[in-house]
Amino acid sequence: MIKTIVFAEDDEDDQLHFTDVFYEIDADIQIVFVRDGNQLLQLLKNFLPDLLFLDLEMPYKNGLECLVELRKNIAYNNLPVVICSSTMRPANIQTVYEMGAHLFLHKSSSYSDYSYCLKQILSLNWGDPEKVRATYCTDAVYHSFN
Repeated sequence: MIKTIVFAEDDEDDQLHFTDVFYEIDADIQIVFVRDGNQLLQLLKNFLPDLLFLDLEMPYKNGLECLVELRKNIAYNNLPVVICSSTMRPANIQTVYEMGAHLFLHKSSSYSDYSYCLKQILSLNWGDPEKVRATYCTDAVYHSFN
C-alpha cells in the first residue's frame, strides 16, 4: 500500500493537478514535492518514499540523470520509479526503462485523463515493481503507461 510519494516536478500546474488527484484518491497519502534533481537527491538521503514520480525535464539534474544516480546506489534498488514526461518519443521511453524506471507516464493535458492514469498507477502492485515494469515490455520494446 502506498502511503508516501515523492514527486520531483518543477511545474507548479503539474504539482497542483497531482495533488488534486491524489486528494481525491486518498487524502491520507503523504506527498512531498521537490523542484529539481538536486533537491530530490538531498531529500532521499533522509526519506525513502513508497513511490517516486520523476519528471524527465527538470533543472540542475534532469530526471534521467537522477535515475542513473539512484540506480547506482544499492539503497534505492527497490524504490519504484515512475518517469513522467510530455514526450512520446519511443527512443526516450525505451531509454528510461533501460536505465531502471519501472513505468513511463505520458503527462496528459486533460485533467480527467491524468486523473484516470494516476488512479490506475496507484492500483498497480508496487510490492513487485519489476513485475509492473515487465507488463509494459513487449518483444524487448517498452511502452508508455497510457
